Amino acid sequence: MIREVMVHPQEIAWLPWAVQYFFFIGLACSSIVIAAWLRWRSAPDASRLELAAVSLAVVSGTVAPLALSADLHQPARIWHFYAHFTPWSWMSLGSVFLPLFTLLIVAYFILLLRCQLRAQALPFWARWLQIRPAWQEEKWLRWLALATLLSAFSILLYTGREVSVLRAQPLWYSLWLPWLLLLTAMQAVPPLLAYWLRQEPQWQARLARYQLGSLLLLCLSCLGWWFDGSSSSAALRELPAQGNIWLWAGALFALLILLLVAFSWRACNQKLATAWLWVPCAAALLLCWGVRWMLLMQTQTLPKFNVLTNPYALPLGSEGVLAILGTLGLWMALIIGVRELQHGLMEKKYYG
Repeated sequence: MIREVMVHPQEIAWLPWAVQYFFFIGLACSSIVIAAWLRWRSAPDASRLELAAVSLAVVSGTVAPLALSADLHQPARIWHFYAHFTPWSWMSLGSVFLPLFTLLIVAYFILLLRCQLRAQALPFWARWLQIRPAWQEEKWLRWLALATLLSAFSILLYTGREVSVLRAQPLWYSLWLPWLLLLTAMQAVPPLLAYWLRQEPQWQARLARYQLGSLLLLCLSCLGWWFDGSSSSAALRELPAQGNIWLWAGALFALLILLLVAFSWRACNQKLATAWLWVPCAAALLLCWGVRWMLLMQTQTLPKFNVLTNPYALPLGSEGVLAILGTLGLWMALIIGVRELQHGLMEKKYYG
């Protein structure tokens, strides 16, 4: 007769580095969606907005692979993806998709910058940007934008399916997950671009319309996940019973969505003051990052094959707070560097 069953908590497999990767790669892919949309609409008046979106994608797409490589713990594991390639593994496929996406966004950025600098008087060290071979005419940007967009979708599919194929955690086992990761990342891009182009408030109304559309899709998708009748939907509805942190997180996310709706609605009808642009930026970034933290980190504390929770405490070192602050600091430093580069190459009236 079994008198007692002994279990002990399972260790957390994914660390905050993984959250940072999902956060930054979501920003990069969402920025490319907007940039490719503007390019294929053939809107020459939106070239400045397209350049800002591609610049944000380059910055975010540079930080994301660094966070992912840190999450792998050992550099040799990166080499193993190529030395022992397994096409049925989403992580192995990601080892091909991710470098390709990074190369494409860098090429998109350089070619777009070259096209916009043809009429500028550049310093001698940057005159190579004005060289115009026949194969680099502006029409090639459309096809490069399309290729980068398809590569972004491959990244979204790989990152989403990397999580949603895991049957051991019912909350993750859902096809809604990749789509919701994209939509939550889409919330952060319009406010960031509005702040990036804060000296050009004419973009606020267009970006606010993008935001309202993506917020509507996000809310409809959340309802679809809640009512789809799957095991993942059942696990989602049971989250409030798993602890107060899920209730507080849900209330916070709903509040942030309402705040973004209010600011976007106002921006559609009246330009926001520059001093207030940081508010929707902070709210959207917190929503995007917070959803990933709850889905990737907090979900790992839930029971899988037993009734025992797996406690997790955020450390202060390189596997916790320092990882989060370090990647955010690198991201901000790269944003400053890219904006200063463009400031030095283009007319100063575009930047403040």
